[in-house]
Amino acid sequence: MAKQPYPNQGMYPPPNEAPPPYPHPQGAAPPPPAATYNTVTVVHAPPPPQQKQKGGLFSSFMKEVDKVGKQLGKELDYCSNKINDAVDKNYSSSLLDLFKNGNVIQLVSRTTGRTVQIVMNATGQMIPDANGPLDPGAFNSLWTVVNEGNNQVKLHNYNNFLAIVEGQTRCDSIYIYTFLFVYMCQPPGVVAGPETKFQLSQLQQQFITLESLREKMRHVGFLKTGELKPALATGKENDAHFGVKLVSTAYPVVQTVVTK
Repeated sequence: MAKQPYPNQGMYPPPNEAPPPYPHPQGAAPPPPAATYNTVTVVHAPPPPQQKQKGGLFSSFMKEVDKVGKQLGKELDYCSNKINDAVDKNYSSSLLDLFKNGNVIQLVSRTTGRTVQIVMNATGQMIPDANGPLDPGAFNSLWTVVNEGNNQVKLHNYNNFLAIVEGQTRCDSIYIYTFLFVYMCQPPGVVAGPETKFQLSQLQQQFITLESLREKMRHVGFLKTGELKPALATGKENDAHFGVKLVSTAYPVVQTVVTK
């Protein structure tokens, strides 16, 4: 656990805040008098007889073509997903090298331009947001990497693990949930569960995404306010993009020097 308390969450609009009642316009005309009603009898005409459609062999052929097209689309999607998985697991770059085991990093949200951090909400629960400072001394914005190979990682802040768990929002001594993902509160030495494991993907040279390996197609993401975006509604759009800032490492750092 962290040696000092987590800071309070930033000011968001109060929950369940309702707009003020709409004022009744002054000088409005009184409502019109009640109308008189007359009894009207409606007689429904019988529906016209249905004519049998002439389908024949051509209609049957087109139905089979449609079935084949749908099946082919499913097979193409399956192959595409397999190719993407293979690329993500085997891709290598200087950006992904920042996720070496034991490295300490900051995740900078592309949407807010600030870091992912743990804060305390109004009820005393630890939650993540993307309004953290770029200061490497901000302990609550530092994430330690647990690299399990194939560009698959777990990230924790003093054993509070980032995770995606069924989109629930709550916190107790075991789990710290958010709209779309969770921090796992674990004592040192306890292995974090599969919900804390993410597949790294690199986009546009400078950004990465974090996709849940347990709940495929669900990603970590944040709104423009810095609040969490539900994982089930987060794909690989900008809200799920993060820059990576290396804070500390036990590995040799290679610096590129350009000379003229």
